[in-house]
Amino acid sequence: MFLCLMLCVTQLPACGRKQTRTVPVRTYVPADLLTTCPGWTGPRPETIGGFIDAAAAEKRGRLCNATKIETIARIVGPQ
Repeated sequence: MFLCLMLCVTQLPACGRKQTRTVPVRTYVPADLLTTCPGWTGPRPETIGGFIDAAAAEKRGRLCNATKIETIARIVGPQ
């Protein structure tokens, strides 16, 4: 009886609809979006003004990188 049940279960997928084949779509991401934006690259700040300049440069670099990541996400789409 168990053998008969196993044979029926193995033949069950053959009764379903045909499987569709999915083909991945290649998306083009521009090369400039794959490079990182530099943050602070100068020497270690010693003054308050230097720290402000370094913090502003880091913020610009991080915002630039975040914008690039968002743009790549829009190009690639949901996965």
